Amino acid sequence: MLKYKCLLCEIEWGDPRATESDISHGYCPTCIRNRYTTRIHKAQLEAGYSDCFNRGYNDCAEERCRFRAACQDDLIGSWKRAIIQGTGVAESEELICDIVIAS
Repeated sequence: MLKYKCLLCEIEWGDPRATESDISHGYCPTCIRNRYTTRIHKAQLEAGYSDCFNRGYNDCAEERCRFRAACQDDLIGSWKRAIIQGTGVAESEELICDIVIAS
């Protein structure tokens, strides 16, 4: 298993035995939820799904939705249990992340 590090908040999760060469970067589910909900709703509607992301529906039937792993509370709970190192700035449940997007 790999270790993962969020590009926005720098929290790490995954296998604590993984080395620095086994690290993969991306966005953690908390940052995705806090930062990209509006964009994800638009993408869901365009793909023919309901705009249910981050609305608290744990009984979602949209199993093929590409945003499911960052949406379902039970999946978020398993991610939080795999946190290795926090940022030291905030608790994992309260992360507020900002990103600058070049135009």
